[in-house]
Amino acid sequence: MIDQLPPLDLWQHFIKFCDTPRPSKHEAAIIAYIHQQGVENKVIVEHDAIGNILLRVPAIRGHENADIIALQCHVDMVTQANSDSSHDFLNDALQLQITDGWLHAINTTLGADNGIGCAAMLALMTDKSLQHGPLELLFTVDEEAGMGGAFGLQENWLQAKKLLNLDTEEEGEIYIGCAGGVDINASRSLAWQSASGEAVEISLTGLTGGHSGVDIHLNRANANVLLAQELLSISQTYALQLVSFHGGSLRNAIPREAFVTVFTHDAKALINAINTRNQTLKQLYHHREKELLLTAQLKDNLSKNKINQSLTENQSTSLLSFIASHPNGVIKYSDDLPDIVESSNNLGVINLESGGSLQLLNLCRSASNDERDAQAYRIAQYQQQFSMQVEIDGAYPGWQPNRESPLLKDALNLYLSLFNKEASIQVIHAGLECGLLSNTYPDCDIISFGPTITGAHSPRERVNIDSVDKFWLFLTEFISKLTK
Repeated sequence: MIDQLPPLDLWQHFIKFCDTPRPSKHEAAIIAYIHQQGVENKVIVEHDAIGNILLRVPAIRGHENADIIALQCHVDMVTQANSDSSHDFLNDALQLQITDGWLHAINTTLGADNGIGCAAMLALMTDKSLQHGPLELLFTVDEEAGMGGAFGLQENWLQAKKLLNLDTEEEGEIYIGCAGGVDINASRSLAWQSASGEAVEISLTGLTGGHSGVDIHLNRANANVLLAQELLSISQTYALQLVSFHGGSLRNAIPREAFVTVFTHDAKALINAINTRNQTLKQLYHHREKELLLTAQLKDNLSKNKINQSLTENQSTSLLSFIASHPNGVIKYSDDLPDIVESSNNLGVINLESGGSLQLLNLCRSASNDERDAQAYRIAQYQQQFSMQVEIDGAYPGWQPNRESPLLKDALNLYLSLFNKEASIQVIHAGLECGLLSNTYPDCDIISFGPTITGAHSPRERVNIDSVDKFWLFLTEFISKLTK
């Protein structure tokens, strides 16, 4: 059924993207598919040393002298699955389903970010009705894990002076700016003791999660922070010895689940307290986190796994306090655009296993490169107060808005004429590759647009089917308009 949706070529290419595993840093199979499509359609196919692929599509006869237009998307996807899913992102195809006009994957991310854009670019190459000049179709790798493809992009590879990025997620909006970001990775060795008492496993699941940039202003609960806050409060009554803490899996996804194992000398009372607190949390978060679930159960197989070490009660309380108070969420709104987030931090991943070291992964974002660096320094200072070794790495720039962009004006005029309503101009609090592209190609005029995608970076990700049709119409008409 999905392969019969219009536009046919776009959806058929997207199905192939869903059938082909493509986590960040594991894009070889999908790059091979794009290469094959280029060869079969007799276009020039080029690869660079970092793994990006460029298809040079010749102009339709009569438009050889038209301006070159570049289009750009990333091929990798965020790999998030619910804890009860057995999906293997390195080997398994996604399981697709349509519900009420939306396409989603079952229990996993969909990869419409940025697979729909990639599919559209391939569909442009095979659309014989499209009037176009020379096209440069750039597919980058490793965007979701640090923008490695865009970082490695060489100068003078692209010849176009106009570039369309297809990686934003609200149909009817034209994006002209984005936040930059930087990774903050911290670790610390801890002193362990022989555990005593009974082991209890505590789980916080069912949170909404989402994109750590696009959704950060929605104040969705961060599983890492919320579980630490709950356990810190409970530790005032029940002495806890932490054994492990695992929460989140990606620095750029708001954590949806977190799992902690503790030793206690009053397991039954602790489990009852957790169950009572679950009901309270459900009431507190009933608008934002309708499926929140805080549970606790005895864990009786620790000895088989040789997990017999814990932190002391004081260490446990200190660690929980550190996590519960860690900078997270919106840090600052823009002075110029009060509704736009300027700076944020996502405490995306916590890993602590019995006998091992504590590891934290953060992604700090800001529309200002100076503010990005300042916030990263402040977060590092906070972590160092807890004796953590901190590495600040992978900084990438924001994309500064150009409201005088000729490409923007053309896009706004076309959208109004096609749909009899105005498109809105937006700046996104997420990292688009446009910031790096504009650094490498400062003379290139760049805008970004796409179909409506919600829940990106979480298993709730879905794409609106009707919006894909409108996105395709706008894209093809825009290319035709720029060709004339």
